[in-house]
Amino acid sequence: MSRYRILHVIRPAAGGMKNHLLSLLEHSDRGSFEPAVAGPPEITAAAAGFGAEVFPLDIKGELDPLRDARAVFELIRVLQKKRVDVLHAHGSKAGVVGRLAALLAGTPAVFLTAHNSVFYEEWPAYKKRVVGLAQAILARGTSRVIAVSEALRAEIIAREKVDPAKVVTVHNGIEPARFKNVGPRELLRQRLNLPADSAVIGTIARLAPQKGVRYLIQAAALIPAGLRPVFLVVGEGPLRAELEASARNAGVADRFIFTGLRSDIPLILGALDLLVLPSVTEGLPLVLLEAMAASLPVVATRVGGVPEAVVDGKTGIVVPPQDAPALAAAIAALLAAPDRARQFGAAGEDRVSRVFTVHRMVSLTTELYLETLAGNGLVRPAMSR
Repeated sequence: MSRYRILHVIRPAAGGMKNHLLSLLEHSDRGSFEPAVAGPPEITAAAAGFGAEVFPLDIKGELDPLRDARAVFELIRVLQKKRVDVLHAHGSKAGVVGRLAALLAGTPAVFLTAHNSVFYEEWPAYKKRVVGLAQAILARGTSRVIAVSEALRAEIIAREKVDPAKVVTVHNGIEPARFKNVGPRELLRQRLNLPADSAVIGTIARLAPQKGVRYLIQAAALIPAGLRPVFLVVGEGPLRAELEASARNAGVADRFIFTGLRSDIPLILGALDLLVLPSVTEGLPLVLLEAMAASLPVVATRVGGVPEAVVDGKTGIVVPPQDAPALAAAIAALLAAPDRARQFGAAGEDRVSRVFTVHRMVSLTTELYLETLAGNGLVRPAMSR
């Protein structure tokens, strides 16, 4: 039976964006779709493990006109040679390179999954205007823009002037079972060399400005020394050295453990008492859903799609972004009320299992593919439904 050919395009990415793509590959309908991935080696190697054809692509996160032009022409070659039916770009940079190549190659269906806002607060105003204009122009040749949260969908429509009919929300999804029953907390802490006699607060994020880890350090300094928990910071990024220095300057370095990148996230979550996500900007972070699946109460900032996942006062506490005192108060409140924290954790587990599953995410994405292909007259008789 003839299958639709889909090419996923992604820049170097760790965590949420990479896991999102791999979930689509793992759970896609291989009877109807033949997936391929173009991207950096660390992602194509993982994609090949799920049976996808892979194409190396020299694409980076920052704008690089010469390198990006080469990537566009390489993608055009692949799209035309493989007669690709659907190009699916992941993230803003792959969205620029991939969608431009698809437009020039005449690819019938073009998708972009937006994982976060492209308008970082640190950017100067001119850069925001340029990026917004580029996104708006490319959106005209895009079949669908998939936002991972309703908040992100609203921002794309308002700030990038994209036709609302083209922008749809498909919430991120996970496999909840992966984060349940990973072992007794005491044994997990021994395995991870974490103290058994102290509360352990975790944050799992790329160490970059938009993740707001500096506000967690400031919040830790506001908690009385005798009540201060251990803070486990999992992730790597350009701010690591600066954040470690900030912890020393704030007098809390003895309570912070920076682990770097880790692949054993289910075990780490199982060893925690609480997950904190102090982000300045977000789409819908997978780690938040993973923590809820692990029955952890969460404290997170009111940004992006976070309030769509965390029900304030029921599955966790939502605080304003860039507000260290509010962050400290929320952490202290849950540590002082373990019964309430357990109730939040149980409610979060139930919510993820009902609303944020990978099967729901893949099913909705597949429906969008088929709907778009049908609208372009590309439904093949063998796959008519």
